[in-house]
Amino acid sequence: MKKINLVAALLFLSSSLWAKTLKVVTTTADLADIVRQVGGSLVQVDALASPMQNPHFVDAKPSLIVKVMKADLFVETGMDLEIGWAPLLLTSSGNRKVQQGAEGFLDCSSAISPLEVPVKADRSMGDVHPMGNPHYMLDPENSGLVAKLIVEKMSTLFPENGDQFRKNLAAFEERLKASMKSWEKNLAPYQGKKFVSYHKVYPYFAKRFGLAASGEIEPKPGIPPTAVHTADLIEIMKKNQVGIILTEPWHESRTSESLARQTGAKVAVMCLFPGTVPEAKDYFSMMDYNVKKVAEALSGK
Repeated sequence: MKKINLVAALLFLSSSLWAKTLKVVTTTADLADIVRQVGGSLVQVDALASPMQNPHFVDAKPSLIVKVMKADLFVETGMDLEIGWAPLLLTSSGNRKVQQGAEGFLDCSSAISPLEVPVKADRSMGDVHPMGNPHYMLDPENSGLVAKLIVEKMSTLFPENGDQFRKNLAAFEERLKASMKSWEKNLAPYQGKKFVSYHKVYPYFAKRFGLAASGEIEPKPGIPPTAVHTADLIEIMKKNQVGIILTEPWHESRTSESLARQTGAKVAVMCLFPGTVPEAKDYFSMMDYNVKKVAEALSGK
């Protein structure tokens, strides 16, 4: 009887602790990491997209629907980054708590000032986002704004732990402040340097660190490179003395490598999400990795 009572007590304690854990689902791994850093042991978080996936294109698999079904909070990048799959997951889940407009839904783009908002957007322009470029997490300052927004939302849903969330946020902000000084120092020698990217991913990164875009390998966002556009880009790169080509792991490498051979530029495969490479264990080490890659390429190492 004593053993039975002990087991029952342990089960009750376990279920009580589980019940006090806020279950969060994020669309991407960078948001999941920030939730984890400011939520600590008080949250259980899952990212729907793999760090190695292009976040524009994710299959709305049944396993992902199940995760959304169990969530107390759904966190997305927004600005139509996940437009092709997140709304389907939300609708299919039947979870009223996390539907768009519900208390358990959070669009993190509401915290930032968007760049590249088009005057008009239609399909002839390629994969252009009407609300602006959604890759704002590559500006570290935006990560702090997003962390604060997430803490505000979690404190609303889980008010008894608001003080702990805010304490975790303060630690995040202190680490961000120190890291920012290091990143800016490492890239300061390359202010004004020009780059080409595969997809239009880096306006926020470039603005923060003083780099200048000279074009993209895609002739239009989401449109595969053509021979004519690639030839034109080679001329632009030579004229502008472009020293670096930024790309992501999910793009084919042949075009980037060909451009590098013909122009003398270096290719840097960037890390958009924690977990893409072993060195990028969290948001901060992800940014460490990206800053190092750019600095090495532009320094000629």
